[in-house]
Amino acid sequence: MLSRTTHSHVTFQRPFRLTGMDGMAPAGRYRVVLEEERLDSLTTEVWRQTAVIVQVTAAGMTDHVTVTPQELRAAILRDGEPSVEPVVSSPDPRLHDVLRLKKT
Repeated sequence: MLSRTTHSHVTFQRPFRLTGMDGMAPAGRYRVVLEEERLDSLTTEVWRQTAVIVQVTAAGMTDHVTVTPQELRAAILRDGEPSVEPVVSSPDPRLHDVLRLKKT
């Protein structure tokens, strides 16, 4: 089975916390990894998301936190004002689709 990995970044303006983290992470730019696997299909190319991983470095330690797209989206939206577009930089716009964010 084929798989693919997409690397992106998200910038948090304020400290944040995700499920699985021991404490708050400071504001800053964080790497996001989207892992997908290709499903067997005779008619179209179909990919299924298998993991969204946020690489959190704080206090000199790096942790890889696996979250759902919904949890990451909620954290991004909580971080900004409702009228401010979340900052997600990605060479591949699929992360916007996974998180259901407007493309900038």
